[in-house]
Amino acid sequence: MNSFRNSPITRRTMLQGGLAALGTAALAGCVSPTGSTPQPQGAAPLRPEGGNVTGELTILDDNTNLVFKDGLIKQFEDETGIKIKSYEMGNFNDLHDRFATLFAAGDTSFDIIMTWAGWSAEFGKAGWLQELDNAAIPNDLIKPALDAVSWDGKVYGLPKFASVQTMFWNKDHFRAAGLDPDQTPQNWDQFVTAAKACTRDGRFGFTCDMGNAAGAYQNFLRAMLLAGGQLYDDKWNPQLDSEAGVEGLSKMVELLHTHKVMDPASLQITNASDLVEVFAQGNTSIVFNWPFQWAKATATGAKTNAQTVGNGLLPGINVRSASIDGSEGYAINVNSKNKQAALKWLQFASSAVAQKEIATKEGWFPVSQTTLDDPATAQALPVVKVYQESTQYVTRRYGTPWSSELDQLLSVQISRAMNQQVEPKAALAAAQEQLKPIVAKYIR
Repeated sequence: MNSFRNSPITRRTMLQGGLAALGTAALAGCVSPTGSTPQPQGAAPLRPEGGNVTGELTILDDNTNLVFKDGLIKQFEDETGIKIKSYEMGNFNDLHDRFATLFAAGDTSFDIIMTWAGWSAEFGKAGWLQELDNAAIPNDLIKPALDAVSWDGKVYGLPKFASVQTMFWNKDHFRAAGLDPDQTPQNWDQFVTAAKACTRDGRFGFTCDMGNAAGAYQNFLRAMLLAGGQLYDDKWNPQLDSEAGVEGLSKMVELLHTHKVMDPASLQITNASDLVEVFAQGNTSIVFNWPFQWAKATATGAKTNAQTVGNGLLPGINVRSASIDGSEGYAINVNSKNKQAALKWLQFASSAVAQKEIATKEGWFPVSQTTLDDPATAQALPVVKVYQESTQYVTRRYGTPWSSELDQLLSVQISRAMNQQVEPKAALAAAQEQLKPIVAKYIR
């Protein structure tokens, strides 16, 4: 059994912990680009220069992609002659405030950082990321991947992988529960029925990762989209407490308290990497997760394999399907003294060479249409087929300059609702009122 199940934590204490602990940290210790810290003047968009580019680079990445450290760094150095002086990997949950502090101080310790849509928007708008000229951007990048490094029509980096959530299920669990192991639940009711049938033999039918601010936001947004909602209207007015928002959050609460199919550990799990292991070790039947779930669930040491893992579209509540985007990329510190060399790294990370490694060895979707359409990609990563199918439906992440602030305030209210301390409608109404003045700081 997984470590969460073996701990002495009871169902009651687990519900009162996890997400609830986030309330004490809301907005604490963050460095805001709208505060009193002097902000840099935006640099002119970076264009690639001709001739030989040399230099040494320092990179601060999250801990998602091991392929760079496991060989791609050397390949980059051999191909370009540019040296990677240091390559540091940090936990995604710790990086936002570290980046904000680094930028606010004008620190040049790192030339390159990893980014996603929210941080690209926040740090890009603040003038802390180097904007790229169109001449620096490959022409076959898929839009969701490019969105991860863009804000308000400006591009602040290049993507390193594309990602969208789909549904994974354990076919052996389905079969044992009397379900068709090859049939994807087509809607929310069918999903709940399957999760109920699989909640047996000491395990729960469904597990998710709501144990930190980002996870709480992502799980809420996904449910809201599946209910047919949108987070903002066309003027950036928040829609948290809309009918779809309330219905989506209510469905999540019901999974835990009414249907009792959600593992209470879901409120403690803080990272998709941990969720991946829970599923790969056979300790839950259904997860909604990123594409690297397939690679981990079919790797040596997993109790699942390519024959026992099902993959399909997320089941909709009021629509057939919808999903959230999780694409990531790299951006250049606006204060870097090695921008041309840094641009070479960004272009290498999005090139076919690196993309093949990321897709085949780690299970992430490629950022270029060329690599995505390559038959070898689908052969190595079968979930690409469902990803291509998912493009017919709404896929959003709503990365904005205020994303981190939204994560913090919303997670407190999500915690209250999931612990049944307040009804979902009241929780979202409170979050809505808190969010309005924050958005107003950025949208004038």
